[in-house]
Amino acid sequence: MPLIIFIALLSFFSSCEILGIDEDNESLDPGPRNYEWTVDSVGGAPDMWVGWANTIWGSAPNDVWIGLSGGYYNLWHYDGETWSPWPYREGPDGFTGSFYSIYGFAQDDVWMGGGDGELWHFDGSTWKLFYTYNPEGLGGPNIFDIWGTSPSDIYAVGTVSTGLDNPSYKGFILHYDGRRWRELLVTDFGMQFNRIRKENRGIYLSGSGPYSYQTISDSVSLYILNNKSLNVLYSKSRKEASSVNLNKFGNRIYFVIENEVTDKYFNSILPFTLSEDVYHVNGRHEKDMFITSEDGIAHYNGEDIQLLVNDVVQPSAVLFEKDVFFFANDYVEGTNLIYHGTLTKKD
Repeated sequence: MPLIIFIALLSFFSSCEILGIDEDNESLDPGPRNYEWTVDSVGGAPDMWVGWANTIWGSAPNDVWIGLSGGYYNLWHYDGETWSPWPYREGPDGFTGSFYSIYGFAQDDVWMGGGDGELWHFDGSTWKLFYTYNPEGLGGPNIFDIWGTSPSDIYAVGTVSTGLDNPSYKGFILHYDGRRWRELLVTDFGMQFNRIRKENRGIYLSGSGPYSYQTISDSVSLYILNNKSLNVLYSKSRKEASSVNLNKFGNRIYFVIENEVTDKYFNSILPFTLSEDVYHVNGRHEKDMFITSEDGIAHYNGEDIQLLVNDVVQPSAVLFEKDVFFFANDYVEGTNLIYHGTLTKKD
């Protein structure tokens, strides 16, 4: 997208309050860095076919789930001491598939999505298939992200094949109102939605695709959905922008674009430039950010940045008051590494 058009669109969205109004800046203390790290592995046993981890979520440090794809044992649980595979079953009530996203609100209210458009729910004791998205005239959907503001306001996004050459797939958005899932939107252009977040003025999405109505081949894009109208906030070729991502924490929306962390107005958060490729950002607030890049996990405390873990981790993470969990796919050893950081007493 030409720079002048991008700036004009941003000014229009801001003036119309499509992007919303940020909360007043509050006084925040720099986030601590005194973590002790342990590393567990999931998979790699010769008698157990385990896939690659895609997603992690938990209600507490002793109740954490990870979802995987590409194997039989594709769901694992951490009870505070041990990672254990959830029992593999076949048949009508079988628990199989590729799992790309896990999100929940409590130990007994957890959602999981993956291949074949399936959405599973955990009630504290049992995982059950709750809903299968099967759009008419289209192929098998994949659900790449689940996120919500409450148990009665949950969103799921992903991609579904069309069986055509152009576009070969479309993006979709599903919504759960506390009773049922329904289709909210299917794009009329080629797009893979991979993340969704919501704030008071709209629903933000990130995605990528080889075709789009922006006429940019192999593009990465950011959108805002407002009153069922999908507007482009940012779109560039993958060669120009590398990767694009978004997240919400501390009640604010953050973007990762062109190796920068920005607010929703595309203002840079970091007072310096990063030379490495930046993939994602997680955090508790703006002075307690974990930035994942090609170097590993770095922490930004509002003043400077420090590398905490020297391994390329996946974007998904789960943060608690004193504990953080990240994971990496170890393709050399054929396993998944879970990095668990626990805050120690202050020096």
